[in-house]
Amino acid sequence: MKFAIIGGTHGNEPVGIKVIESLKNNSDHSFRNSFKTFLGNPKAYELGKRYVNSDLNRAFGNDESSLGNEKSRASELQSDIVGKYDFLLDLHTTTSSMGLTVILTHLDEISLKSACYLKKMIPDLKIIVSVRAGKECPYTISMVSSGLTVEVGPVANNVIKAELVIATRKMVDLLLDYDFSEKFDYQTTDCFKTIGIKSLPEGGEWMVHPNIDGHDFMELKNGDPMFINIDGEVLSYEGETIYPLFVNEAAYQENNTAFEFAIKSTLK
Repeated sequence: MKFAIIGGTHGNEPVGIKVIESLKNNSDHSFRNSFKTFLGNPKAYELGKRYVNSDLNRAFGNDESSLGNEKSRASELQSDIVGKYDFLLDLHTTTSSMGLTVILTHLDEISLKSACYLKKMIPDLKIIVSVRAGKECPYTISMVSSGLTVEVGPVANNVIKAELVIATRKMVDLLLDYDFSEKFDYQTTDCFKTIGIKSLPEGGEWMVHPNIDGHDFMELKNGDPMFINIDGEVLSYEGETIYPLFVNEAAYQENNTAFEFAIKSTLK
């Protein structure tokens, strides 16, 4: 298969850029699958910013919110990638304590197998099924019919963390050398299916409660503390058990998002 591998979709996430540079500069590798690397957002990377005018990872599909640099860059990437590759890997980092995760927005056999294979080889890996899975979405990954978004963290923006560079490169290498022939029982493969977001309450200077902050994928049950203010007042969660993720993600502060949340499930 032919892989397109993107690092730096967000310009302040250099771990993925370090990985694609290592692939580009190492001529000794010989993998089962061929690949080409792409620097997602060169101008944002030069500036050390997530984006210049708008989020590149929201600039695909029928999304009409992309502007300026990212609108132009999305067109360039589509010209270079669409119809020319079988599988896309989009390499990201997060400031949240997500560990090693992959996100599925495609639910085809190749994408599902790739996630299951990585889970088999890296047992601590978490699989997230996006709320947009199986639907049209504006993400970079939508340019190819199969693929995974990789999210690793925690790491601060514009910081290269060796541990995460090495772990991300391992995931990439595993898939580049994978033959996709193995069969998996999707009904026994655990995953987290995202179903919504929680915003910080208005007024009162609320913050994510310490019991949640830094504890992505930990269950949040009815009555558990969710938000706290500087005076120690607490707002508790009400509802069925959920699993917060992307907790206190720096990039989501501009949208007042405290965290996304998911239910625990299986792939099928």
